Amino acid sequence: MTIEEITAYILSNFKKVNITEASGDLFFMYDQEKMMPFATIVTSDNDFDSISQLNREGFFRLNIGIDKTLFVSSFEGIALKKGIGAYVASCIDFTAENIVMPHPFYGSMYWLCIVNPDKDSLPGLKSYLDVAYDLAVKRYKG
Repeated sequence: MTIEEITAYILSNFKKVNITEASGDLFFMYDQEKMMPFATIVTSDNDFDSISQLNREGFFRLNIGIDKTLFVSSFEGIALKKGIGAYVASCIDFTAENIVMPHPFYGSMYWLCIVNPDKDSLPGLKSYLDVAYDLAVKRYKG
């Protein structure tokens, strides 16, 4: 899948989505730009996060914020960890393509990620995006 295909899917399947771009990265938010994103697409390394080695040509990482229940069921056998960067020192290869895994830095907040997802990953990603979007709507509506 391409960044454009993922973006088109999100925009055509979820209402009131705003996209903010910063340094080539995309932040998908429900309704207002000042809200927390429910999904992001990161396209390059930065000083804080280079663990997925996204500076390789054509690489990007889709990040999706889900709920605890789905996170736990998606990663059975991987212990829940606390704190930003909690999964960085785990035995997960965050450079691997097309594998859903806990986000290296925000996994403790129930974010997952996938580097360069292919079209076969879309059905599974749809369910994650559904949950993430529903959470964003609930947060917005209070």
